[in-house]
Amino acid sequence: MDYLNYKAEDFAADESFIAYHLKRDPKAVAFWENWGRLNPEKLDEIAAAERLIDMLAIRLAQDEFDLEKQKMQSFITDRQVIALTPARKNYYWSLAASIFLILSISVTFLYKQRFQNTPELAVEWLKHENPDGKKSRVRLPDGSVIVLNGGSTLHYPKSFSSKKRELKLDGEAYFSVAHDASRPFIVHAGALNTQVLGTEFNISAYDPDKNVSVSLVRGKVKVTTANDQVMLMPGQKVSYDASQKTLKESGFDIESETGWKEDKLVFKNADFAAVAKGIQRTYGYKLINQSPDKNWNYNGTFHQQSVIQVIENICFSKHLKYRINNKIIYLSAEK
Repeated sequence: MDYLNYKAEDFAADESFIAYHLKRDPKAVAFWENWGRLNPEKLDEIAAAERLIDMLAIRLAQDEFDLEKQKMQSFITDRQVIALTPARKNYYWSLAASIFLILSISVTFLYKQRFQNTPELAVEWLKHENPDGKKSRVRLPDGSVIVLNGGSTLHYPKSFSSKKRELKLDGEAYFSVAHDASRPFIVHAGALNTQVLGTEFNISAYDPDKNVSVSLVRGKVKVTTANDQVMLMPGQKVSYDASQKTLKESGFDIESETGWKEDKLVFKNADFAAVAKGIQRTYGYKLINQSPDKNWNYNGTFHQQSVIQVIENICFSKHLKYRINNKIIYLSAEK
């Protein structure tokens, strides 16, 4: 089922979605909660569908719901007791289908009349994307400020709803969240959902299929997955291992974790893979090690220095030489 093409009236007519909204099927609840996290651009349609269901009084008390269901079953059973001809049976089923069609049309009509022109539902989702080597600052509608690292993409609404502030991150970003106790701020990054009211934190989700981490600088955040959740205090970090589906808490070095937003490139006992990733995200250059020594670690901090200065420092420290071809830097052993 291609739910991405669903509008509010489609969700409101879907049995699984109704079961989710009415909390009558744990599997449906788990499915739609996860689907919503993975597709934040559809959250406003989902919210509209939930209001549609409520408006149409589908949320009956359980005993009323069961009674109406029993009446419908009795209606069908009573007419199956007598010997109906195939044509007569088709008539009753056609009648039932017509009733449901009329209800569907009514749902669509009421949606258009009551909700389509509602400002809160007419939400436009924006996409801010940085290539490797570029950082940018994004100010959200609520006044929150996000510093987006290179090789990262941020999806966010042009205007937030009255109940919550949600967005999605692929890559890395530093969040300075404007305090609003009435509207939780929620960031979806891979399997992690980070919820805050007002705080500063860093999220790294370059490879959400492997690892995602949240590092808290100020305030308090709740980080959740499908199976677990933790509360972080300042100076704490949580990392998600996608292969094990586990969360691990630890401390972190603030300069190593967040220095990038101040144009700092920090390596602390970094192996070649970490050095290469740092250079690519900061400068947009790919680093290839053609020397015999593949296992080395490097320490160094650079502030607003060119990629050439960084590479020359690394080469001096590791007794290497380099050559550049387009946007690729090749390291080799000194002769």
